[in-house]
Amino acid sequence: MKVLGLVASPRKLGNSEILAKEMLASLPDEVEKMMIRLTDLDIKQCSACYACLPEDKDCVIKDDLGFLLEQIKAVDAVIIATPCYFLGTHTTLKLISDRLISVLQQAKEFAGKKCVVAVSYGITGWEGYAREAAVNLARFFHLDVVGTMLVHAASPGEVVKTEVLDQARRLASALVTGEQEATRLPVHACQLCGNTLLKLMPTGEVKCPMCGADGKIEVNEREFTVQFAIPRHNRFSPEGMTEHGKTLEAIKNQYIAERHELNKLRKPYQHYNWWIKPESNEKN
Repeated sequence: MKVLGLVASPRKLGNSEILAKEMLASLPDEVEKMMIRLTDLDIKQCSACYACLPEDKDCVIKDDLGFLLEQIKAVDAVIIATPCYFLGTHTTLKLISDRLISVLQQAKEFAGKKCVVAVSYGITGWEGYAREAAVNLARFFHLDVVGTMLVHAASPGEVVKTEVLDQARRLASALVTGEQEATRLPVHACQLCGNTLLKLMPTGEVKCPMCGADGKIEVNEREFTVQFAIPRHNRFSPEGMTEHGKTLEAIKNQYIAERHELNKLRKPYQHYNWWIKPESNEKN
């Protein structure tokens, strides 16, 4: 068995790195262990060219994304560890997520690999959407998320507390057993993807903005729960991602067919030239 730890933090021996290492260290000796510090990779911004949409096409940007994809394909399980920065994950995870249109229709290359997610945050109430963003990255990779942990730890090394490390080891064992770690979620979390950030619609219904599931609020005495209907397929399923890829291809083809007309509509805005740049970039 091969397990890959992905650390989305530039801080050496910070809480994210320690959590990933604790998980890997708790695995049996025969497990092959590897780590990648995502901030060390050269990951460029998505250029929105849509050249990668066909199933047999790779991203045309030449950087370290291809290396990362190959490493994930080669392992059996993945650990994602990230700190929370200003209510979200580290920038590296967003850069990678934006580039994953290229793997929408490649579920067969990634599906079935187990994944656990660890998020550390420094201030109570400031965990924001970091957990959801990290889990979404895993699901865009078609990984099977079997457990998550959200840890309040600000200073480097603060995460080294018995109860936290015990939870980390339990998460790691789920990678081997394949069993869903019993991560207790609030009663209002999405029952399909575990997302806790839900939309309350004007009709009184609830929608999960992550997986797209629809739910209804049910009141029982003084408590309430949200019951979700199981969709035909959610957007994180191989079928859902393939459908999304086909939809984007259709949008691209429609643009190609209408590009001359659209270019005429865009052209008047070309004369508005209010851009400013740092002095070092003025020649570019």
